[in-house]
Amino acid sequence: MRDGDPTANPLEAWVAELLVDPIGKEPLAISSNGAASNYGKAYPCVNGVLDLRPFRFLHFSADAQVWAHGQDEYEKWSDDLAFTDATNYEAEREGVREVYVRFPIIGRCLDVGGHQGRLRAFLSPGQEYVILDPYLRVFRGIDKQPRLVEAYPFLKDPVNFICGMAEYLPFRSNSFDTVHMRSVLDHFQNPELALWEAYRVLRDKGQLIVGLYVEGGMNGRLNAKEYVKHVASHILPMLGINKFVDHHVWHPTFPDLCKLIESIGFEIDHVHWQSQWKDRVCYIRAIKSVSKNV
Repeated sequence: MRDGDPTANPLEAWVAELLVDPIGKEPLAISSNGAASNYGKAYPCVNGVLDLRPFRFLHFSADAQVWAHGQDEYEKWSDDLAFTDATNYEAEREGVREVYVRFPIIGRCLDVGGHQGRLRAFLSPGQEYVILDPYLRVFRGIDKQPRLVEAYPFLKDPVNFICGMAEYLPFRSNSFDTVHMRSVLDHFQNPELALWEAYRVLRDKGQLIVGLYVEGGMNGRLNAKEYVKHVASHILPMLGINKFVDHHVWHPTFPDLCKLIESIGFEIDHVHWQSQWKDRVCYIRAIKSVSKNV
């Protein structure tokens, strides 16, 4: 293990067997140097991490540029936060415990945008689990964060991690029992395509779990603080003040979020409002039902 990076370990066999090209969905030829598709596309292995992002450096469209800039800013913020090790990680973990009591993670799980895999705090021993995230260096510096490791000691253990994008999942269809997306859907370049991909890789009756801050919360109304923040994020950049730039790609209301999930073909099973966020953060469990989408 190098510098606290558990992704330097090989992927488990069951994960390797599921891998496909993120664009064409054909099987990949895997080697120690990376992976290759049958149509000539090559993907590198970087410090032990298989990088299956189809577009890593060049972003020509305006939407892609917005996403790439937001991702860069998020990674800088995350790196700065990590090296201060000042977050109350115990409170973070306990704050979401109620969610996974209500919505247990069942079967084989794909954690899309799963960062370092803190979801492992709520999995069963030996449960099949893989993280997919575009943040290639997300494990960097874990050894220098004792408070983080105290709250999540398994972060120093090996884990299945693939660098990739939610819109281009590099997995075979009908392969997972749970797809988990917490606090990420509003960061995706294309939320609709990301949910279609989640639908594709889930088995019939598999569950999608989405956790998200929604605009206006349960009642759909912005409070005073939210309104000021919303205005500032639009006005201040015009004055050259970029501290409060909003890098979220999408700002759904609760009805917007439900409508999108259902439009893909999922059936919303239950909704849970996380108590510590005062009806601003909802978790939705939705079920894939093939018969509804034929």
